[in-house]
Amino acid sequence: MSDKQEPNGKASATNITDQERDLAQQALAEYEKKNYKSCLEHLQRIEESRPNDPKVLLNKAIVEFYESGLCTADKFQKSFIDVCKQVELNLEQLDSLEDVENCIYYYNYAVFLYHLKHYTKALAMINKVYSFIESLEESLAHKVCLLIVQLHIDTNKHAEALKLITYIESQFVSTDNATNILTGSADQGCPIHTETEKTEKKANLDAATDAFRVSLIQYRVRCLMELNLFDECSQQLNTIKEKQDSITMFLIGKLEYLRGNHKEALEILKEIPVKDDFIETGECSSVLINNNVACLYHYAKKPTLSFTSIYKAIVQHQKNIIDVTKPTQVAEGSLSGQPLHIIGASIKTELMFNLGISLLHARKPEEAFDCLIEAVQTYHMNPRLWLRLAECCIMTHKKSNDRDFDFKKPYIEGVVGSGKHRKIILKSQLFPDTKYSCEAVSASIPMPSLEFGSLCIRNAVLLIQNDTIDCSPSHTPINTPHKDYLFGCIQSAGAYIALCLGDPVVALKYSQELLKSDKINKVHKFLGHLYAAEALILSDKPNEAIDILKESNAFDDIEPEIHEQLRTEQWKPDKQKSAKAVLYYNLAVALTLRGDLDKAGELLKQIWLSKIEHVSVPVHVVILALYIHLRLGK
Repeated sequence: MSDKQEPNGKASATNITDQERDLAQQALAEYEKKNYKSCLEHLQRIEESRPNDPKVLLNKAIVEFYESGLCTADKFQKSFIDVCKQVELNLEQLDSLEDVENCIYYYNYAVFLYHLKHYTKALAMINKVYSFIESLEESLAHKVCLLIVQLHIDTNKHAEALKLITYIESQFVSTDNATNILTGSADQGCPIHTETEKTEKKANLDAATDAFRVSLIQYRVRCLMELNLFDECSQQLNTIKEKQDSITMFLIGKLEYLRGNHKEALEILKEIPVKDDFIETGECSSVLINNNVACLYHYAKKPTLSFTSIYKAIVQHQKNIIDVTKPTQVAEGSLSGQPLHIIGASIKTELMFNLGISLLHARKPEEAFDCLIEAVQTYHMNPRLWLRLAECCIMTHKKSNDRDFDFKKPYIEGVVGSGKHRKIILKSQLFPDTKYSCEAVSASIPMPSLEFGSLCIRNAVLLIQNDTIDCSPSHTPINTPHKDYLFGCIQSAGAYIALCLGDPVVALKYSQELLKSDKINKVHKFLGHLYAAEALILSDKPNEAIDILKESNAFDDIEPEIHEQLRTEQWKPDKQKSAKAVLYYNLAVALTLRGDLDKAGELLKQIWLSKIEHVSVPVHVVILALYIHLRLGK
């Protein structure tokens, strides 16, 4: 909120008495001391003689708001709008702001909207105020500058924010220019100051602008980080390293994190002092530190430590929120009960998102699903978040496919008879849980099921088609290579879920969309061929499946980086030769269905020879080989 202003309404600005002026000065002094009750008493005495002065009414509304601990936002908003109506200001119509004296109203309301996270609306309002920046009083001008830069960052306009910072520094941080503004040496008709007065004013200027200068540098570093200009970040941080405040240390730690220096970032985080200032600032350093430490553990591939750390952050954050929440009556409004800066300061959703990702990587899909389903209620336009929910459903259905390549598992049910009458009884199916579910499960029920996973994939497919992809809560936009990779992940996951649900038509559609793209990586293209072939086989089209599999040559040049990633995910095939064996097995199945048993048998021999070289091959090869031998009468 703005600092206290002297009551000087347009209609009676020239009729201020000495007593009223003294009361206004006393009220300002009490306000700055945070003695809001005493300040309000002085304002009420002024109001008795100036009942219709809008500045008095505005100040009274602000002080009452502060006296309540900023917990009566609904009441303040009503009082504020009433004052604006009295001076004939319509906050919804920005063109109505024509007088610099009225900028204070728009600034205050922009701050109010900012705390409610209405960033776009607040930015439009503060942009209008910024057009009067050269005519504003210096302290207010500084606040307007910082707010407009913050709102540009919050709306992901980092390049524009950098331009603003450069201009603001030239106007308000440059010592010579700012000195002229403060002392009035650049204006004609101003009082003549002695050298002593000028020296004192310049000293005050240096102290006042130093914090403003540091804030602008910190904002510049944040923008440069988002634009991946890390060298310039280092240069800027070197100019304020001596400050060693928590914000600067967080920025230094984040820079090391973005550069991949996770150990250095962790050491910096450990040096940041823990302060319990949540009530004052809406931020808790222990919560931020635990969250950042969790991110570092995540990228160090230590998911258990990651979700442990993020869980500590959530517990502390929830405790902070409970401590500052006051019981309210229903009539007080939905914005009452918490301080204004706390209403928009809740980061529980972001923390739940991080916790869900950590749990998913820790192979705890059910717990991850519960966290991510809460996050998706806020970030429902993020296709990557819908994909993560689908992955939770897939992992719940099947956490690993190691058993598909494990020859130690018996596939013989038993043996009957003896001698030439000895018979081997094979299991009716290799695994007991491979049948399609016959239960009617609604896809609209949020639960980690394949049915709900298919709905998540449909949402992701629709959202990724947008020109601008929402990546919230992440501030880093999704570039073209990441979008192509995300597209491959979504389509391949959709095909897999459809096959598991016994829907070959939908699976084929996802696979064909995947194979149409020439920008997907080799692993996704490989999966596209496998899933398309399986869908065609289930549709009783073995000839088309054979053509699809013969076209596939993705396994010949799967990048080492990609199949290294497959190893970390504990999913097979994780090697090029193993991928080739899986492809040959699928081709052998299609050939068998078409009646080319000899060709199928030759492929199985090649697969079995690769197993001798310690290559993982699917156990289904044995059952298929037995079937072919029986069909050939061997």
